Amino acid sequence: MPDVTTQNIRNVALVGHGATGKTTLADLLLFKAGVASRAGSVDDGSSLLDTDDEEKARKSSITSTVIQFDHGGKRLQVIDTPGFPDFIGQMVGALSAVETAVVVISAGAGIEVNTRRAFNAAGDAGLGRMILINKCDVDNVQFEELVGEIQETFGHSCVPLTLPVGIGSEFSGVVSTLDLPDEVPGDVGMDPAEVNQALMDAIVEADEELMERYLEGEELSEAELSAGVSTAIASGTLIPIFCASSKTEVGVDELLDALASCTLAPGDVSRSMNSGDEEVAVDAGGDSLVAQVFKTRIDPFVSKMSFIRVFSGTLKKDSSVNVPRLGKPVKIGQLLSVNGAEQENVDQAVAGQIVALVKMEDLKVSDTLADDNGTKLPLIVFPQPMVGLAVEPKSQADQTKISGALQKIEDEDPTFRVDREAQTKEMVMRGMSELHLQVIENRMASRDKVEVVTRAPKIP
Repeated sequence: MPDVTTQNIRNVALVGHGATGKTTLADLLLFKAGVASRAGSVDDGSSLLDTDDEEKARKSSITSTVIQFDHGGKRLQVIDTPGFPDFIGQMVGALSAVETAVVVISAGAGIEVNTRRAFNAAGDAGLGRMILINKCDVDNVQFEELVGEIQETFGHSCVPLTLPVGIGSEFSGVVSTLDLPDEVPGDVGMDPAEVNQALMDAIVEADEELMERYLEGEELSEAELSAGVSTAIASGTLIPIFCASSKTEVGVDELLDALASCTLAPGDVSRSMNSGDEEVAVDAGGDSLVAQVFKTRIDPFVSKMSFIRVFSGTLKKDSSVNVPRLGKPVKIGQLLSVNGAEQENVDQAVAGQIVALVKMEDLKVSDTLADDNGTKLPLIVFPQPMVGLAVEPKSQADQTKISGALQKIEDEDPTFRVDREAQTKEMVMRGMSELHLQVIENRMASRDKVEVVTRAPKIP
């Protein structure tokens, strides 16, 4: 990929409930951007994102995956996240590294538990938000009713930017509500003129000058309206709704264009850090390095990978940077640009970029990397584990390896914890759910060759 500048980077997280088609969409984006020769599939195990054996077996994501591609003059770095609450920590980490969240909703299922969690978490982080109604090709979709449910739940700043032409098996195209065609097909999901009016109101609400001109009856240019969409998303007066089907590909091109033209730039989200005794704003255009670890992955081929979002300055290979938690500088070795399972060595990463460091054993999720040892970003706040199981090695051979295997899981997953209970002397592993712990048990068996026996913990 060509060199990238901070101004051209756009960071996006795909979030929402499970089985809404986020990973299928991400695979399709790679294909449409020319990075992949074909669109990978979760169903047949060819996805370029869900490459873990457990993910292939379950046909669903259990960890976040970073992909990147160029489109519309922008470098899009997209993080696909698991949708089930059992793996919510992966979504939390991803949201800390992006400026825009696309909340994906299944047209057939509507708003679900993790839809609300994802929407609210992105809002709490001050991110720009978009909504994608995916799977518009399934049967029994009531598009207008679903938009009404979205507006009732999340507010009337949620306005369709595209409307479906046909629905269900008749879903054949989309119509832009920003630039209405002269002739609108008769089978569009809602009243286009009415939606266009709501969209215009949301856009001008975020810009006083545009509002004055609009109220005076002046016609706004296409460029002004396009820029106004980004401004409105940044201010929260607009949360655009898109409709698509990642299975039939209808509406995905329009979403891809919007990801390049409407999502927020690295400096558009206000972030603060501690500098000495003061709290100051992070300057995306500044020279001093400020970066943070938002994800750890134990890769069987390249060992420990620490995923880094650079917020300011430039991170260079073979350099020394400070890690305030450690109270000492660390040497940066290999620097990787990651695209799904593919990795490429790079010399540096500018503000806005997401890269991975390898074999940095001392780094943990939430660690700040900075030029100044007094600079520290806020810790990423992950939910606390809710379910516990007593765990012990199945055999003597497993006894020697269990501690190392559990430590790897703790490094990877901030929502997982293992403790030795003082009164019962049991080793107890804790996670978000029984499914979460089952996946961890399976991972230890397949990756670390450690088998364990679990049971309900004793009551002290």
